[in-house]
Amino acid sequence: MSDATRHQHSDQHSDQAGDPGSKYGALFWVGTLLGWVIIGYGARLLLADDEAEWFNIVRLVTIGIIAHDIMWLSLSVGAGWLISKIIGRAIPFWVRWAGWTTAIIVAMWWPVGRRYGDRLNNDTILPRNYTNSIVILLAVIWLGAAAYGFASSRRLVQRSEG
Repeated sequence: MSDATRHQHSDQHSDQAGDPGSKYGALFWVGTLLGWVIIGYGARLLLADDEAEWFNIVRLVTIGIIAHDIMWLSLSVGAGWLISKIIGRAIPFWVRWAGWTTAIIVAMWWPVGRRYGDRLNNDTILPRNYTNSIVILLAVIWLGAAAYGFASSRRLVQRSEG
């Protein structure tokens, strides 16, 4: 059995890990179930709070989600277009994924890394060294992305030879 056939065969078995007729695996369904449990619990807490103005909260969350998506979509398309014009060619998928994952992680880390929430006599998680954790996480992301890029380039070479 060739490597390509073996890889295709293992992909077929991994797709059947969950429901027999489903292309999603067990991890997807467990995550979906846990997500809906968390959403349901949060909705129950919101509706049970006498001081909460649930309609305003739902409205603001919905607007926030839409605004967030519009902002990131515009930024992603604009930055991708600009970078492709600068380098003169399309950016490989794995580089785009690792770059935007890095940008999101750094954006979330920035307030903690700048110690914006640090206060005297405040027992929080801020005394931990997040910079080391972020550096390790980013290294893992880029090494994983590079490994994917290497593996996918080898598959392309094998396809063109065979």
